[in-house]
Parts: sequence; structure tokens; C-alpha cells
Amino acid sequence: MNTYTIDEVSEHNSKSDCWIVINRDVYDITDFISDHPGGSSILVTVAGTDATDFFNDLHRPDILEEYAEHYKIGCLS
Repeated sequence: MNTYTIDEVSEHNSKSDCWIVINRDVYDITDFISDHPGGSSILVTVAGTDATDFFNDLHRPDILEEYAEHYKIGCLS
């Protein structure tokens, strides 16, 4: 599995190149932004950051299992 630093993740902070960290796992959600049920703007707001607290406040824990195989690209080093 690839490992990334938070500095590397922070470089991917736009709608056209969007990575986030959730529970130390790194997700490239660029292709998911337009499909996000809550809209794209909220994801762009947390792009390039550790969005764990924000994510956990709004989602059930098992939701990541549905998306991990498509969007998880690694973990934080």
C-alpha cells in the first residue's frame, strides 16, 4: 500500500484534484465529488486535509467500506 505524508495530501486541494484523509487512510475523491449526495462544495472545503472529525460527525462508520475499494489510495506515513 502507498504511504503519503500530510504535506503530500495537502497538495491535492482542488475540485479537479482532491485527496482527503479519513482515519489515517488517504482517499482520492476527485471522481466522486460530482456524485457526493451532500454536494461538491463541502468536499472541496476539506480537500487536502485530514477530514476525519468532519467525516465521522456526519457519516456512519461502515460507509467507508462501500467506497474504499474505489477511492482509497494509501495511508498516512
